[in-house]
Amino acid sequence: MKLRIIEKAWGINRMTGERSARVTDNRAFAPSVGAVLDFPKGGRHFTIDAADENSITVTLHCKNTAFNKTWVIQKGKNKLYIPRSMDGGYCYRLIYEDETVLCHYAVSMTVEKSDGKHDLAQSKFFGAPTVPSAWKDRFHDDIIFLAQIRLADIAELDYDNRLPHTGYLYFFLDAEMYPSDQLYVWVEYYPDEPDTVIDNFNVESPVSDGLNDDWLITFHYAEPSADGTKLLGVPSGVINENGGNSTLLLQYDPLDFDGVPFLNNLDGYAYVFYDEHKSGYDAFSYVVERS
Repeated sequence: MKLRIIEKAWGINRMTGERSARVTDNRAFAPSVGAVLDFPKGGRHFTIDAADENSITVTLHCKNTAFNKTWVIQKGKNKLYIPRSMDGGYCYRLIYEDETVLCHYAVSMTVEKSDGKHDLAQSKFFGAPTVPSAWKDRFHDDIIFLAQIRLADIAELDYDNRLPHTGYLYFFLDAEMYPSDQLYVWVEYYPDEPDTVIDNFNVESPVSDGLNDDWLITFHYAEPSADGTKLLGVPSGVINENGGNSTLLLQYDPLDFDGVPFLNNLDGYAYVFYDEHKSGYDAFSYVVERS
């Protein structure tokens, strides 16, 4: 077991109201009772008061005040501390990690249908993909654009560096067999900035209804088994794994996409798995779970 503490500096732009944050420290500690864990940037330290295989007790101490706060964190769970402030400061996420688990977190995705005004290259589902110009003629009519992820958007949430933190990750589906669930997934990584917008990409696809609007993504930290649409973590449904070498890359929850017909009769999830022991298109698989 390890106690991981992630420190972030956050602030609010008073002109725009926009909130920003950046990771200033990220360390994992052995659960040694009595240990003092110093985080000088934020003027705080933590003490480990008790620990076993199932839980850890941690107390936060502030440098210039008598304030302290104690948590009991169960194995695989986390606690978030955000001090009360109008202007910003330092916040902390404490995670009691099971070292036998491959992935200790997920990156959840909240989606919102665009009103038409947004950066076309930002992270999104459906709509018009922004791709390298060299890709423009690679797509046939049976291809569905599923999602593009601007990887810089998740850099501070993917603290184990399981994905690249520059460039873009794209998800496409070959829907020739639709409405069958036996579809092929095409996952592509592009390390630079894309320069070509393909409007009406999904118009000629077998699933054109509802897939031409951009659904913009906001990313959040989540526990591995979190419900909803997410990257990484573990499947939230009945499927616990897709073969011994495969890991979850994307979980799609149709309940997050109100009014989109694609998979709207699904009472489970659609998954994209990645097998690091394979290469090319064979490394990725698309699985739909129905009860």
